[in-house]
Amino acid sequence: MNRDCLHTLAVNLTYVFKVERPDFLYHFLEPLSSFPSPFPSPSPSPSSSSPSFSSSSPPSSPSPPSPQNYPKKNKTRSQFHHYIPQFILKTFADNFTLDKTVFISSTPSQDPSGFEPSTPKKPKSKKRPNYYINVCLVKYQTKELVNTAHVYGVKDIYRDFTEDDCMKFEKLLSKHECTSSTFIRQVWDEETDLSLTRAQLSSMKRFLVVMMYRGERRRSQYFDQNFEPLTEMSVKKHMEHKRLPSVPSVWFDNLKWIIEASPETLLMEFTSVCKARKKSMSPTALIRSYRGPIHGVEMEVFGCIMSGSIACIWQAEKGSEFILTEGCYGAWDGDVGIQYHHLFIVSSRFAIVLVNKVYLEERTKRNLRYISWFGDHLHTHPVTEYKNEPLPENFNIKTDYSHLATDDVFKYKRIVVPKEDVYRVNSISIDDNPQTLTYKSSISMYKSLRYYDKVKEDLFHDCIDYSSLRRKLFSDLNRTHQAEQ
Repeated sequence: MNRDCLHTLAVNLTYVFKVERPDFLYHFLEPLSSFPSPFPSPSPSPSSSSPSFSSSSPPSSPSPPSPQNYPKKNKTRSQFHHYIPQFILKTFADNFTLDKTVFISSTPSQDPSGFEPSTPKKPKSKKRPNYYINVCLVKYQTKELVNTAHVYGVKDIYRDFTEDDCMKFEKLLSKHECTSSTFIRQVWDEETDLSLTRAQLSSMKRFLVVMMYRGERRRSQYFDQNFEPLTEMSVKKHMEHKRLPSVPSVWFDNLKWIIEASPETLLMEFTSVCKARKKSMSPTALIRSYRGPIHGVEMEVFGCIMSGSIACIWQAEKGSEFILTEGCYGAWDGDVGIQYHHLFIVSSRFAIVLVNKVYLEERTKRNLRYISWFGDHLHTHPVTEYKNEPLPENFNIKTDYSHLATDDVFKYKRIVVPKEDVYRVNSISIDDNPQTLTYKSSISMYKSLRYYDKVKEDLFHDCIDYSSLRRKLFSDLNRTHQAEQ
């Protein structure tokens, strides 16, 4: 086999089998060149001149093909990005179990004398199971079991073609998700004590805000331009200020900044927003005077969540469960201009709730038009361990930041939420006219719909009719009950 055939064979095999180092393949095929080729050698063309070689120097062998000349894997192919994290979606599957990381020894527990126990090592990786969850299509009143890999997501939600690394912001967000997912998994395990450092708390809040901002409901506001008048004015002013070409580009520009900005920058911008708000009692004062990296109305909401809220861990009372919708992250109760609670469902049994510190002040409550639907029994301040102790006697956490450290520790308790409050949380998402509903327990979903039907005239504006879906769930429950008997 001549070297030209060998070179062609190496190239073809490299491409077909996607060999990462083609020079290795060429090295192993080279001995074949000593065997005669089973095919006749092509005769040289009359018009082509044969190469001449000096008798003293043999023909040089062709150099191995360079790896950079071979097709590379497409690093920019489309990706399906979940706006509700998949590790949370899995908790709504029937086959989900809380996985506690364990280490096993490679030797028996009772080692023979004379032998030292070997180093513990992780168990061998197993094939990942598929997780299917109930997804109810509200419009068609149908229920399907859907793989968590293919639901509650959008293709290329973070892709930015203006960056050298078009997935830069997905990688930045993954750092916040790593911190948050560790804490959320601790929340699921009721035997684990809950604590976060100040830096971890800031990272988790940012991740929760991104979950709210990237969700279908908030994203559609920008893509469909469905804003309240003040927010629309704020968006248009921001487009002029930053010379952005379209309203959807404002959404992505905001998202990038929320993911990327440092905690110091966040605090500085929120302070600027508060100063702009205090200049005048006019509703448009903030819009007229604030010029920042994201538009004023969004910066005010974002800053209040990051700097002006405490985190509470809510645990649904036994016999009740939380539900998911495409717009449930960041769902809130409150009044225009002040949200009392922002709700983030992290499993069918647990929710992280960010409570506005201003609402917790008794003076503020007396001056509000509306009282929150959720009482003070659901609010518990975390126990704080300050690293810069002892604190001065006149220490005021609202004004004195010099004694705060990133490694201060907050210790949290799980607050058991009565069933009626759980159904009220679910009703907020149900009244948002969702396209999909996801639940783990059919009976809990049925009771949530029944509760919503009972209170919607007094508490809600849209008053959506779910009677046919409620009847369908009731029929399915009866059928299941009869089958079990």
